[in-house]
Amino acid sequence: MIVVFDLDGTICFDGKKIEKSLIGAIKDLENHGYTIVFASARPIRDMMPLLKQDFFENFFIGGNGAIVKENETLKVLKSIDHESFECIKSVINRWDLDFVIDDSWDYSMRNRNDALSKINDKIDALHLAKNIPLDKIKSPVKTILLNLPSSQYENILSEIQKLPIEIVRHRGSLSLDITAKGIDKYTAFKRFFNPKEAVVFGNDENDRALLMQAKNAIIVGENTQLRDLTGLFIPENIKTIRKTIASLKEKAWEN
Repeated sequence: MIVVFDLDGTICFDGKKIEKSLIGAIKDLENHGYTIVFASARPIRDMMPLLKQDFFENFFIGGNGAIVKENETLKVLKSIDHESFECIKSVINRWDLDFVIDDSWDYSMRNRNDALSKINDKIDALHLAKNIPLDKIKSPVKTILLNLPSSQYENILSEIQKLPIEIVRHRGSLSLDITAKGIDKYTAFKRFFNPKEAVVFGNDENDRALLMQAKNAIIVGENTQLRDLTGLFIPENIKTIRKTIASLKEKAWEN
């Protein structure tokens, strides 16, 4: 069986580390023959601080499905098309927006309100890449529009919704995640694995499609956007998450 873990808000709660008991529970699953996959909104570069020490050889899906790591090889599945990206840059400049744009490895970032976005300490924590000028981005795998003015949030959203892209809304932090059309965690996962053989742990809107298509869905926390899904809802509690992971060894999920 395959077990897929989202990172932030599912098994990582401070943006900097995965609690040791959860690492142990996941490793135990692996030792029992389960295939472990990690799927995140983070690019591969920013998944590394959480996973490199314990899970470097595992399969990573990053950038909400835009890029993967198989063994030690990075593969961009699809970047935002040139015309759409030019329109996004025009929106950024016209509205004077903050942003993080990930290339296949480097990135471009302007963030003038990290108290709202709370993202700075998640970006290139291992200092593996460079913050390059926006115009130097050649393969935009993911764009985040940060700290959008609340009074203009819907206007900005309406403008970029005209483009052939995928958008995940985060109203709490007034941000928008953007990837290429047809790209999300589910479309990336199904290129390499069978979702009907997977148990998926997730907590956010960007996990929706993969949770819906999985054999079993485990939804962590109280995200009301996911309340319409069918699956096991568990609290954002380390002890409960650890017990749920451990229960997979009992084969009770294989039905």
